Amino acid sequence: MGADILAHEKAASAIRKRIKELGLSQPKVSRMVGKSASWLATQVLPNPEGALRYLWAKEPETFRRLLNALQWTPEEFSQATGIRFPSPVVDSSSFIPTTRYRMPIIEAGAGPPMWNENAEYITLDLPELRGKGERELFAVRVKGDSMEPTLTDGDVVVFWTEGAPEPGRVVAVHVHWDGVVIKRLQRYNGSWYLYSDNPAHPPLPLGEHDRILGVAVNLVRRI
Repeated sequence: MGADILAHEKAASAIRKRIKELGLSQPKVSRMVGKSASWLATQVLPNPEGALRYLWAKEPETFRRLLNALQWTPEEFSQATGIRFPSPVVDSSSFIPTTRYRMPIIEAGAGPPMWNENAEYITLDLPELRGKGERELFAVRVKGDSMEPTLTDGDVVVFWTEGAPEPGRVVAVHVHWDGVVIKRLQRYNGSWYLYSDNPAHPPLPLGEHDRILGVAVNLVRRI
């Protein structure tokens, strides 16, 4: 019984975290799925595995809309929540519409991104990033292990320059002495800190001259 409760909590926590990363709310996601505003809070999060297995079997279109709202492929959903299905839900390319985005890309540790002819650009096919124009997006290629297991060396993270830098969000920060770094923003005792998901790396205070460039909106996993 204890293991079941822990599994439910893990899945619910992963879904809440994803909603926050995308700058959404539970009522908004519920409405995007076509349900009442309280649907996610009252019918899914208390028992995510039971609710989502039911949707997978009985309401596959609702399940697909939920994945679309969370901008997760079925594989990413299972990896984040720990919920596995008897067989693949569906080829993700068959139901998640993608949009082609072209944006500047930099290496972690380099200077800030530039939107000009001298910049290096990358073209990515991503789930539609509603309300986010190409001129507001840039990508950073991860270097090192400071954000493991969330991000691994070689992953590409897409950032939105207009995103709200709230506690818990993954952000790209131009640190005046270390170039652009990817960290998780947290607030403690009235001050802002940059945390690594890898506990081997200690948190760093957000310096007076450090600049938050954007918040993470998508991850392209290294192959």
